[in-house]
Formats: sequence, structure tokens, C-alpha cells
Amino acid sequence: MPVSENRVAIRLRWYWQMEAANAVLLPVLAWLLVAQSGGTMTAAFGASALACAWLLVIGALYWRAVLRKMQGASGALDYWLPRLAKAEFPSLALVLVAASAIALEFAMLGGGWTAARIAAVALATLAALEYVNYYKIQLQHFDNGADFKRLITGRGFRKAHMARDIAAWRAAKREN
Repeated sequence: MPVSENRVAIRLRWYWQMEAANAVLLPVLAWLLVAQSGGTMTAAFGASALACAWLLVIGALYWRAVLRKMQGASGALDYWLPRLAKAEFPSLALVLVAASAIALEFAMLGGGWTAARIAAVALATLAALEYVNYYKIQLQHFDNGADFKRLITGRGFRKAHMARDIAAWRAAKREN
């Protein structure tokens, strides 16, 4: 492997694991904070936690498949791309359900900011950002020096890595 691939592989080795761990840890930590404050589980919190976890799992699966491809298992990405592409609509739907549940909860129960509502808004926001970061444009630039330099030098955002791979997969599928 060339040196640059080794660096990317090293980064992806921990990155996909971090995404997978966060899929469990973030909702659990949010719930612990809500419970510690005396809050109760709400539908908005549940929907937001599910959306957040779902999108983080999507990211973990994608980056694991990219790493496996770099390690010589070319079929890993071939296996996961069609599934990740099919997961785009359900991913967006989960984010919209979470946002709708939050809005409905505020409308029906009043405008107070409870711990569960704050957690729900935070988790739904993270889910929406993860959706954009994987399926649309790369938002995350802080974990890679080259990406961060690109952002601060004014070259802006680019299409998300997974979005580019899905587009290439779809184009190849149309050609066959």
C-alpha cells in the first residue's frame, strides 16, 4: 500500500469503530442525562435517539467497507453500497419523523425546555447533520488536516464520500 493509503487506513481503522460506538453511546448518555435530571422518556426523544443511532451505524458500515476494500476485500464496498443507497430514504424519513415528533411535542405539551426535549433536539440535529454528511455534502472537516485546510482556504464543501460512491455505483448499474 502507498504511504497515503496507510495513513487513510490507519485513520479509518479507528474511525468506523468510533462511529459504531457513538451509535450506542450518544443515545445512552443522552438518556442518562435526562433520567438524572428527573426527566422521562418521550416519543420525541425515542425518535431522535433512533434517528441518530441509525445514521451513525450507516457511517460505521460505510467506513468499515471502505477500509475493507483498502485491505483487499473489494467485495465489501460492492456489498454495502446498494444497501446504503436503499437506506437513504429511510434515513431521511427517520430524521423527519424525529423533527416532527419534537414539533408535535412542543405544540401539544407547551413550549417548556425539558431535559428530554433538549436531548431530543440535540440528537435530531446530529442525525440531520450525519444525513447531510453521508448522503449529500461533506460537513466534517475537523478530523483530517487536508479537509480542514481545504475548508479554511475557501475551497468550501464537496460532495460526501459516500454520496460519490453511491453515484458511481448507480452510474455503473445503469451502464450494465
